[in-house]
Amino acid sequence: MKKYIFLLMVLIVMIPVAVNAQQKTLVGEDVTHGGAGGPAVKFTYLNNTFCVLTGGYGGWIINHMFLLGGGGYGLTTDIFVSGEKLNFGYGGLVAEYIGFSDELIHFKAGTLIGWGDAYLGPANVDNRGFFVLEPGADVEINIVSFFRVCAGLSYRFVIGANGITGVSDASLSGLAGELVAKFGWF
Repeated sequence: MKKYIFLLMVLIVMIPVAVNAQQKTLVGEDVTHGGAGGPAVKFTYLNNTFCVLTGGYGGWIINHMFLLGGGGYGLTTDIFVSGEKLNFGYGGLVAEYIGFSDELIHFKAGTLIGWGDAYLGPANVDNRGFFVLEPGADVEINIVSFFRVCAGLSYRFVIGANGITGVSDASLSGLAGELVAKFGWF
């Protein structure tokens, strides 16, 4: 019994000390949080054919400077390889640095890292999953407090699509121009 009374006394003394102690955190106490996302259109070449990819991305914004989230894009243009329609899409994690977010015109740079899928025809002929890495940079304009428009360039690296008839990693990799409409709490 004495053991429990001693333990209770220790707890009674320690609780006020613990409550009044200043908590230390890795990020700091004055962290701001927000979130944003929206639709995106990419203009690029796949298998030597000009095409359009549509999709979008979004995520959590930390201190008006970092976005962590996800995104994905899919082919909307009909591309035919050996008489079969090419189906192509990818998605993954997105990380961005946003410079001078409060300025009217500012920049952002980031990357998407993830996984995709490509195949020919409706029957999934030569279906191949692939790794994708897409770094890029954009100019961003603050239209109103909850809406921004971005335009920029990215480069899509595809690894693992070799083996699809008439398609290679190099033919699915390439430069892309993009337009993004972002909505959120920046």
